Amino acid sequence: MPTKEPQDIVAAYYQALYSGNLAEVKKCMMQESYFMTLESFGLRLALKDPLFKSQLKEIERPEVLKEVEKKLSGELASRRKNPRIEIGSVDSNGPERQTVRFKEDGREKVLYFSKEDEGWKINYYAGRKVSDTE
Repeated sequence: MPTKEPQDIVAAYYQALYSGNLAEVKKCMMQESYFMTLESFGLRLALKDPLFKSQLKEIERPEVLKEVEKKLSGELASRRKNPRIEIGSVDSNGPERQTVRFKEDGREKVLYFSKEDEGWKINYYAGRKVSDTE
């Protein structure tokens, strides 16, 4: 099975995110970026649930991560959001990094990608340019 290109991953990421399929979201992302996503999308739930708020701070622990994913998955699916994704451009930032500029329901967005052994992954830290010699 061929690996997906970054522009294909953008739509798959949003579809998985808003269906509450965090297992698929995790496959699309580097671990640090995945944790940041859980924290940012979990803010609304954290404001209502003090236990969830404390769990978000400990998501590196596998048993806590499982609980956070379970709670957040249901919350994300309940939003019933299905954004329209329009890819604008894909720019190379070196041999193993790309930037995808796109619109989510008309709002300009950017996602950064790094190439790993298993293919391209969303990596919030890959937004900087690197030379081809590195």
